[in-house]
Amino acid sequence: MRPWILYGILLASLACQLVGLVMFAKGFFPYKAISTTFASLEDLPLEPSLSVSGEDSTQTTTVKPRFGKVVLMLVDALRSDFLYGNESDFRLMQSLIDDDKAIPFTALASAPTVTLPRLKALTTGTVPGFLDAILNIAESDQSSTLANQDNWIAQLTRSASLRNNAKRAPGQEEKRRIGFFGDDTWIKLFPGLFFRSEGTSSFFAMDTVEVDNNVTRHIKPELEKDDWDGLIFHYLGLDHVGHSGGPKSNLMRPKQAEMDSVAHTIYTTLVRKESSTENQRDELPTLFILCGDHGMNEVGNHGGSSRSEISTSFLFMSPFFEGTKARQQIRSMVDPYRNAVDREDYEYYRSVSQVDLVPTLSLLMGLPIPKNSVGQLIPELFSDLTELERLRAFQINAYQVAGVLRNMWPDFEVESSVLLRDYKDPGVDADSGLDTDETAHQTCMSLKSEKQKLGCWYTLALAEHASFLEMHPSRIAGNIVYKDQQRTQKLQAAEKAYSEFLSDATSMLSTALSKYDMSLLTNGSLFMAFAVAGMIFGALQTRLVDEFKLSCREPRHVESSLSTPSQQPPKKRTSMTTLISAAFSTKITTRAEPWGKKAKRDRNEINWTMARALAAVTLILYLVTLFASSFVEEEHQFWYFFNMTWWAVLGLISARYLPPGASSGQLASFAGAGYCFFQMAILRLLRSWNQTGQKYADQIDLRHYLNSTWFAFSWITFALTIIGLGASVTFVVFSQRQRPAHFGSQALSQHATPAWKSALISVLQSLITVFTALTLLWITVYKMELESVQIGSDMMARVLRVVSTISSVGFSVIPGGGEASGAHEFIYSGYAMARGCYAGMGAIIFLTLVLQQLVALPAQPTSSAESQTPTGQSEESLASMILEDRDRTLFLPWMMLAVVTMLMILLSRRHNAVIYAFFGIQLYAYLSWTSLVRQRPDSNGSQEIKEDAPELDYRVEVTTDNVSEAESTDGRHQPLRRTAQTPRAFRTAPGLGSIHSCSVLLWTLSSFFLLGNSNSIASIDISNAYVGIQSYDIFLTGVLTFVSNWAGPLWWTIAALVLMRWDLEWEFAWAKEDRELTLKEKEERGWKTVQGWRRVERGTLNKRTMRRIWKYKKATGAAANKDGNIGATKEAAGDHQGAADQSEKTQGSLGSEVSDSLRTDEQVQDVMLQQEGEEVEEEEEEEEDGTLIIEGEQSLEGDQEGGASAEPSGREATQGPCILREPVLFKQRLGHTRMVEHLVVTSVFFGMTLYVLSIAAIILRHHLFIWTVFSPKVLYQFAWTVLFQALVQVIVVGGGIWSVIVMSS
Repeated sequence: MRPWILYGILLASLACQLVGLVMFAKGFFPYKAISTTFASLEDLPLEPSLSVSGEDSTQTTTVKPRFGKVVLMLVDALRSDFLYGNESDFRLMQSLIDDDKAIPFTALASAPTVTLPRLKALTTGTVPGFLDAILNIAESDQSSTLANQDNWIAQLTRSASLRNNAKRAPGQEEKRRIGFFGDDTWIKLFPGLFFRSEGTSSFFAMDTVEVDNNVTRHIKPELEKDDWDGLIFHYLGLDHVGHSGGPKSNLMRPKQAEMDSVAHTIYTTLVRKESSTENQRDELPTLFILCGDHGMNEVGNHGGSSRSEISTSFLFMSPFFEGTKARQQIRSMVDPYRNAVDREDYEYYRSVSQVDLVPTLSLLMGLPIPKNSVGQLIPELFSDLTELERLRAFQINAYQVAGVLRNMWPDFEVESSVLLRDYKDPGVDADSGLDTDETAHQTCMSLKSEKQKLGCWYTLALAEHASFLEMHPSRIAGNIVYKDQQRTQKLQAAEKAYSEFLSDATSMLSTALSKYDMSLLTNGSLFMAFAVAGMIFGALQTRLVDEFKLSCREPRHVESSLSTPSQQPPKKRTSMTTLISAAFSTKITTRAEPWGKKAKRDRNEINWTMARALAAVTLILYLVTLFASSFVEEEHQFWYFFNMTWWAVLGLISARYLPPGASSGQLASFAGAGYCFFQMAILRLLRSWNQTGQKYADQIDLRHYLNSTWFAFSWITFALTIIGLGASVTFVVFSQRQRPAHFGSQALSQHATPAWKSALISVLQSLITVFTALTLLWITVYKMELESVQIGSDMMARVLRVVSTISSVGFSVIPGGGEASGAHEFIYSGYAMARGCYAGMGAIIFLTLVLQQLVALPAQPTSSAESQTPTGQSEESLASMILEDRDRTLFLPWMMLAVVTMLMILLSRRHNAVIYAFFGIQLYAYLSWTSLVRQRPDSNGSQEIKEDAPELDYRVEVTTDNVSEAESTDGRHQPLRRTAQTPRAFRTAPGLGSIHSCSVLLWTLSSFFLLGNSNSIASIDISNAYVGIQSYDIFLTGVLTFVSNWAGPLWWTIAALVLMRWDLEWEFAWAKEDRELTLKEKEERGWKTVQGWRRVERGTLNKRTMRRIWKYKKATGAAANKDGNIGATKEAAGDHQGAADQSEKTQGSLGSEVSDSLRTDEQVQDVMLQQEGEEVEEEEEEEEDGTLIIEGEQSLEGDQEGGASAEPSGREATQGPCILREPVLFKQRLGHTRMVEHLVVTSVFFGMTLYVLSIAAIILRHHLFIWTVFSPKVLYQFAWTVLFQALVQVIVVGGGIWSVIVMSS
């Protein structure tokens, strides 16, 4: 199968997979079962009643509002310890807590812990879908608006203002107004709801100053105004500090102090205004809430479900809390948590859910609770209410949550007026009533059905509530008097029942509000299954390289096409017969040995069975781990283990099959094993660089030391990496020189390069070196400016000034390089320098392509060279020359890899830069290992050579039905002698391509985790999303985010091109050598068979010569047939012999005795004279490459049987260019074939992974960790399959970059 056909099959399979992926994603990432209507105060429930007469209560009032205004200060990524911890710099806020003037809570978020879904939870009370994590990155997305979803922002703007200066004309009541300043995500979510607003971009993560200053400047002016009812301030600086340097960054505590100062300013301003103005005193107090949307992990990222990511803060403050009574209540609520011992990590005060803010704030402001809220009110904030008001607040909250349950369960109906079957008259004694309440509670808890349990709790809460109302003095009819103990008992029982119902309902609704489209899930999985089937079919066709090389050369292993008329296996044939069969009856075949026979393996071939078995076991085990949440969270451990195992196996194989003496006197077995074990050592070092996953993410790693204790050493390693990269590029560039058509020491001296071309090459080399130096310098300046605040020593500061000054040299050549003058210093040095880096990399690539084409132009031979044909190199010198010419051979892929390395260093964190140096060392070691495998010597036994033909240094293999031997003779019947076979310089390595693919795949997957990534959304690093761009652009920001997070896999994708180009050189050299030896062997066999003929043109084998040999073959067959017929007639008239002798006689000429050879030779000469008279010379002869096609040639069997069967034409078997006639085209076709094989192997892996993961997601869709573990993994696998494999590897690299490299070779 041609490579382009297989490539087309691969693209079709990927397209089918994409269709299935889209269908699956639409069905898997569910929509929420929400109501699109808005709640109203008119929809409030009636108070519960136990009236026997059936007369229901008519009370539908809401809870009296306690606050008239609200100020919400949201600090992005405000982890709980940032506000409450001992190392926190929120000193002013902590003093308010210590003085009992603020009510603190630990707020728990749910995954995904990114801003957009957290804002939805804080305003609507719902648990957003996981798809919001994707929309959170798309800053221009407008589909996530909450304009049609109930939320407290909309409810606040719909309600009448409670300000004294608000207009209250009949029918024209002034609505409440809300102002917003900060993260522009709010403006997308609530379009048109803010009467004053100013947004800031949330993804320029390197900006930690201006993004907050743009919010702070609005604080005092807005607070001094009296035309607002709500203000929201969203600060992003603390989150950006975490993204850029982590929670232990030197910028973290100053940022905390800054936020503390802002919060204190807001608090003191509110207290001052409400205490100094008479008009303000008459209004309801203002509620000030300081909170966060999520936390952050130890790296500074967020999005996952670890305790550090979900733990944030709620701090409620108000001038109302300044009173003595309020402070006493706060003290009683907070004291139990101040010195708690058994609390969990990041839990400082009582834990509440983020969604609890919605019903709490709605009731405190006198608003209806949004219909879709699943939160429960925070009782501590209602402690000053009366008993009736507090139970009414619980009832309103429970009624709203029951409405959400009714959307899910239409038959979940509970009447407002209820009467428990086991209800006991309120007049019973307290002990009996207590027993009755406990029994009812036990009954509800014993129910197994979630629906029944919730219904029981709700019914019980209403009953207890109604019972309390019957006991309340304001509701008692007649002279019945109840004890306070009885009322307290009923109050506590009602509150407990309400709390149990709200708690269980909230927990259940947080995970049960998802609906899956099973038809889309099933159809999507089927499409992905079809795609995997297509890829597996392509994988079964990946013997393209062997088929391609066989398509234009005679195979060294030939088979006889002779058969007897009786189809019986003959006995041992004569030497004449065997040699004729070997010399002339060969045919091109790619058929494998029959299943019943075992082909004898060449001892020189490496047995990759162990490695292939390990690859299969790894794939199977990995697919199994996709069903386990723990393995998904700790996937990096899986790849680390099997990567180490892979290199251990390759090391054992190298020690077993690489013989000594293959590497210039070295022991190849030791060297090959050493390279593999060296890979293991580097991997062991790198796996300690960045801790990832969930269980051990907080452990100290090398990254921690490089950013703290070893800070100076970290910069030294960064500088050494930059210098090493620049030196490597310079060495590779200046290794380029004019490449003649025949490269060898003699040829180099005979080909002269024109002076203009040499000068132009020197200029290009100098320009590439200059641009490389400038680009690396700009990268260094950008990184140093980025962390300028953390550079504390005077030495580092001086280094920064010097490097910045040097980097300005030549900066004006970059378009737009100086346009930022006069702007902020960081904007100039950061944005402009990064932009200069991009331009420098583009210039390096362009100049590299020009230099490659210029060097590839053929040189003009000198007069002495024109008169001589360059002598062939010996095998050993040719192999050494390939090794010495490595830098020129790999020039283009090396330069591409160097530019990609520059890009990855620019888009990676500073402490990860040196990892790319280790990657380069691993690649170099693997190239050396490949060279050892490719040039191992041929140590096979011996060969048979005639005494008078010392130049015959090859082996003739002949396979008959039951004999496989090498034998030859001539008319004098001289015996053959055995001599050692001349070792080949190059050997093919069957299966080495699959070993390369598996090695690259293991490197690719391991490198993703080595750089600190994981299967958690939290590991997505957006700190480099704006490198070199000033404003949001969905395409550029998306590309930079993907490249920065997949930096390791992308690096190894380009490194694979270097490896494949190097292996292509060895494969081409072997194919060329093997083709030349095969043609020489065929020529020698033919001439040694034709007795009495002389060589007219030694060393050639053209079409005319081959036709003469074929004529001789035909004449020999005719003469043998004639003699055989005579012999058969005589034996038929004589005595009869056994069946074995009869079989030999019927063989005709194939059974002729050697004693008849002289007579047969005379007959052959007669036939040949007759045929030569009729021979018509061919119009033109073929080239020396031996691509000789004899049209109409028939096998000897066909001649015997009257020419009934003809040998297939050689042109029909030819599928590609021949290596000797068209070496360039042959190498290009071979390179494309190798790439297609590699792409098919990797596509099968990613395709099977996606398909099995989709099955796991369907089966585990109701699993506890479906949203925290499996959903992020599904998102990551989508990115792996679509963006990395299909887009980058198959289309960009396989179809684009590799084609350029191959065409330029």
